[in-house]
Amino acid sequence: MKKPLKIGLIVCGALVALFVAAAVILVATVDPNEYKAEIAQAVKEETGRELVFEGDIGFNFFPWLGLKVGPMALGNRAGFAPDSMIRINRAEASIRILPLLSGEVAIGVVLLDGFTANLAVNKQGVNNWDDLAGAEKAKPAEAEPETEAKDSGKGDGSIKDLSVQGIEITNANLVYDDAKNGKKMALSKINLIVGEVGDKTPFPFDLSFDLTMDDPKIDTRPRLTGMAAFDLAASTFDVTKLTLDALGMQLAGFAYVKAKDGLNYSGEITLAQTNLRDVMAQLGMQAPVTADPKALEKFGTTVKFNGTADSAAIEELTATLDDTTVTGTASATNFAKPALKFSVNVDDIDVDRYLPPAANEDAAAKPAADAAPATETAPAQEPDLTALRDLDLDGRITMGKVKAMNLRVTDILCQILAKAGVVTVKPFSARLYEGTLQGHSILNANNTPATWKEQATLENVKAGPLLKDLTGKDHVLGTTVVKYDVTGYGLTPDNIKKSLTGTASFAFTDGAVNGVNIAKMLRDAFNTIKGKPKSADEPERTDFAELLGSAVMNKGHIVNNDLLMKSPLLRVNGKGWADLPQNSVDYLATVTVVGTLKGQDGASIEELSGLPLPIKATGSLNDPSISLDIKALAEALFKGTFKEGTKGLEDTLRKNILGTDTKPSEPSSGSTTGTTEKKTPGDFLKKLF
Repeated sequence: MKKPLKIGLIVCGALVALFVAAAVILVATVDPNEYKAEIAQAVKEETGRELVFEGDIGFNFFPWLGLKVGPMALGNRAGFAPDSMIRINRAEASIRILPLLSGEVAIGVVLLDGFTANLAVNKQGVNNWDDLAGAEKAKPAEAEPETEAKDSGKGDGSIKDLSVQGIEITNANLVYDDAKNGKKMALSKINLIVGEVGDKTPFPFDLSFDLTMDDPKIDTRPRLTGMAAFDLAASTFDVTKLTLDALGMQLAGFAYVKAKDGLNYSGEITLAQTNLRDVMAQLGMQAPVTADPKALEKFGTTVKFNGTADSAAIEELTATLDDTTVTGTASATNFAKPALKFSVNVDDIDVDRYLPPAANEDAAAKPAADAAPATETAPAQEPDLTALRDLDLDGRITMGKVKAMNLRVTDILCQILAKAGVVTVKPFSARLYEGTLQGHSILNANNTPATWKEQATLENVKAGPLLKDLTGKDHVLGTTVVKYDVTGYGLTPDNIKKSLTGTASFAFTDGAVNGVNIAKMLRDAFNTIKGKPKSADEPERTDFAELLGSAVMNKGHIVNNDLLMKSPLLRVNGKGWADLPQNSVDYLATVTVVGTLKGQDGASIEELSGLPLPIKATGSLNDPSISLDIKALAEALFKGTFKEGTKGLEDTLRKNILGTDTKPSEPSSGSTTGTTEKKTPGDFLKKLF
């Protein structure tokens, strides 16, 4: 055994001696500077570029075999500036000789100073790099069939160990000038310092550079630092103590990657509390004008993540925006056709803080003549929803408290499912104004335009506070129950209006209609007929015990034929229609007095009890005209539809309206002289109302 071992050692020693001798001869006899011209000529033939050596090329020797290169430059493509596309001031690299014999790679400090690359695209869209390396002549290489040896990864030349004493890249610059799109970006004063790198040995790194851009306007100097380590045998890479300072933001975290037996990674990133307005300013962006000028001043987040080659997950998310905290999770599987899941919870958010401030009342009150001339706007276009056809989504959103459009809603639950182009929201539930909302929505994006279906039930909601917060006016008071089941197509206002189809019903109990006092309106009208003064001022309000109704909708045309309002004094029945596409309404509400119309001044009209009095609403939905229906009132009066016991009133009305106290069927007694102006019911009623 000793003899073969001895022979082996002799052979190895001879090989090492031969290698060392060859290296000595190489360094002693070869001057790389003599080959500058040949190297430059070869580059010229392959790329058409000039390679200029402005300094010397030198070798290092034992125990390190290294190469040093002085200043050099590669010329730019014809028609591009500056003259040099790539330039370096100094470059050095070396490798230890003896460890190579045992499969170990030990690299010295890699130095690169003054590297500059000028990349450009001209106005015609031609760049200055795609002609390098004979790109126009190169033919695609045929892929070699993989052999069992390659698959096994057990080649004799495998690296057993790798180490690098360090990397120093200093004063580097990268400029990208896109004349076609009018954009320019520069990374200058790039410095990358990496400590001694070795298998299973943590090493520090520090990267910094100046970043300037013109679109968006950015001028900042980010800095990235941390510790890293790799394990060749386990195929892992670990980054710890990671920090990034950029644009006034401070990020910290760690990451872990394992490539053996499939890719796996995990990590955590934390963004310290940041003023988003300052960040936008550094990005050259105008911060939005918000109702709360202090909104967007505090933002921070922590994200824990993991994944594989075909999946990714946010296992924990915590974000704060001003006074709001958001938590959640999310995942995506099968990147080729991803299935997405998420769950998000918002504790308390005031959306109105982030909306534009309300319009200035003084500006709103200016005459129309002072306003800028109105410009015609194109009709709203349907959004492109084709992406929803491939969406596979299962999401859940919960919110503790939300204020939006001045509405206050709590305990929101929204479950969203999207599959094969159909998006379903079920359930959707919330609590608002002492009541509850339960809803169900379906959007089918497979149709063009998309079709939709909505169902909802609103129960025990206090209508007054809701309307007050929403519109600023509590037109209707009372406890509310609303149900609707509608369908339609399109998501633009015009398409929604002209496609709305379905049914709806509503009920208000123990409430009132603000803005109109029907009892006073009737008293004043008939006091005027009888020549009496109007009653004293009273609140513009009509109380009721119940207000009920339903509606049938067909392509935006809404019909209601069963409105019923009950109060101690009145009964109101209504019927009519509203047309959303035409923005018009025609509605008749018939008021019947069932009690004493006694006002605050004690005045009452007992004789009106039982008389149906019509109120008409016509014209624009935005601003309808509401008044007593003169024609219908006259018909009611002269068809004898009011109750017995009002004969005195009938006689008075006939005398005042027709100028006679006799019925039309009775002949006039006696003759009259002179000329008497003929009056009609319409003429008189028009004067009254």
